[in-house]
Amino acid sequence: MTAGVDQYEIELTLRLDPEAASRLARRDSLPELRAGRMRRRRLVSTYFDTPDGLLRTSRIALRIRQDGKRFVQTVKTAAADTGPAIRRGEWECGVSEPVPDLRSLGDERELRHVFGDAGLAAALQPVYTTDFTRTTIPLRVGDSRLDLAIDVGEIRVGEATEPVCEAEIELRRGAVADVYAVAQALRREVAVRLEPLSKSERAYFLTLQGGVRPLRAKRPRMERDVSLGDAFLAIARSCLIQLRANAAAVERGDDPEGMHQLRVALRRLRSAFSAFGAAMPGPARRRFAASLKRLARTTDAARELDVFLAEILVAVRKAVGRDSGLAAVEAAAREARARAWARVRAALAGDLFVATVLDLEAWLEGGGWRLAAGDTYAHPAEDYARRVLKRLHRKLARAGERLAELSEPELHDVRLRAKKLRYAGEFFRDLFAAKAAKRYLAALADVQDHLGALNDSVTVRALLQRLGRRRLADAAGFERGAAVILGWSGARVSAELDRLPETWRAFLDCRAFWK
Repeated sequence: MTAGVDQYEIELTLRLDPEAASRLARRDSLPELRAGRMRRRRLVSTYFDTPDGLLRTSRIALRIRQDGKRFVQTVKTAAADTGPAIRRGEWECGVSEPVPDLRSLGDERELRHVFGDAGLAAALQPVYTTDFTRTTIPLRVGDSRLDLAIDVGEIRVGEATEPVCEAEIELRRGAVADVYAVAQALRREVAVRLEPLSKSERAYFLTLQGGVRPLRAKRPRMERDVSLGDAFLAIARSCLIQLRANAAAVERGDDPEGMHQLRVALRRLRSAFSAFGAAMPGPARRRFAASLKRLARTTDAARELDVFLAEILVAVRKAVGRDSGLAAVEAAAREARARAWARVRAALAGDLFVATVLDLEAWLEGGGWRLAAGDTYAHPAEDYARRVLKRLHRKLARAGERLAELSEPELHDVRLRAKKLRYAGEFFRDLFAAKAAKRYLAALADVQDHLGALNDSVTVRALLQRLGRRRLADAAGFERGAAVILGWSGARVSAELDRLPETWRAFLDCRAFWK
């Protein structure tokens, strides 16, 4: 794949600490990759938007950068939902003064929905600036040419500032895989972290001061004749974009939805490897699945406490009224939540997260997936989807036999199988009749909801036991509150289990939409 000149950029951004940035900027760093003289210059950029943030909500950045005596206007769009996470639209041209010139954009299809507004130019105003020193090092990997840009400076929004210290690896021409080859070379030299947010997105974070918005899953739309390989690639790409965005939401915010969507992204990725497992070699599938599982486990406690505080406790208070014991439980849970979120943030800053995302993106974008799939890459996804969905449905139906007699662990297994089937169904639903898929998946979701109540009860019991083992300021109050919660939870589970057989029969009566 070759990087375009003026339509898009392929660029991977890694966060550095100042010592790492200084080390990389030395003349003796990365000697085996260098392909030219290092350049250093100061870049000051002004970003523009409308008072109501039209460009921000459209995921577009418009800037004018002063580079010496030159002014360069650049428009960038966010990564496409089913494209590589490191590819963004880019349109760049020189301008005579530091004022936006929308005429230079011509009639670009990707920008027409925003810049087609005749009154937009008059509404644009400066909203923030970036000011940093860039050290650019030309690199060569095989036949590919890349630039390593080390930026050190700051983002300014009014009186608020945020430091910039990062490395950008931009592909000038050649293979996308070589971007990741450079990233791995950097990881061998210095500690790096993923930077999922562009400078403009970080500036908007300062402007809004409300945290980074969580990103919900976006199901990639597929044509009926899509190949097996392209279907997996689209699904995995959408999961990675969701994963990157919600890693930023967790790092920079406190919204439980960010943690939830981070887990959804990990679960979708794991489900994709499971659903497409028969089409890929075992070693690759097991390697990525194991790393994703380890990452997901770091989020378990944080998500459990989020659900407990935002849903379980709220429902208990609504049912039983105010109780001083519940306040003691809440205080203990909030302390535990703060610790659990700190552990997740540490994991996102750690090597496991960086290595997993970079390795997986390199495998997908560098052709590793295509090579691994071999001839099956071009096979019709529809035929494969039928076999997968039939197998998962059969396993779920078998696990749910004698549903009323199943133990808690057995019902938990039914729930996990239902979840796996639902993810696979969502992945493949565009390949089959829309109405039948919608009915089937809705019935399956109802089964999951009822089984989820049982899972919540098991989780709450274990959670309260863990909280109770810590030294608490109000131990007696905690015990009283825990008893109230367990009583409410037991009654809720009993009601859900009473409704489960009817919901299960309704699901089994649904026609399999892939037939």
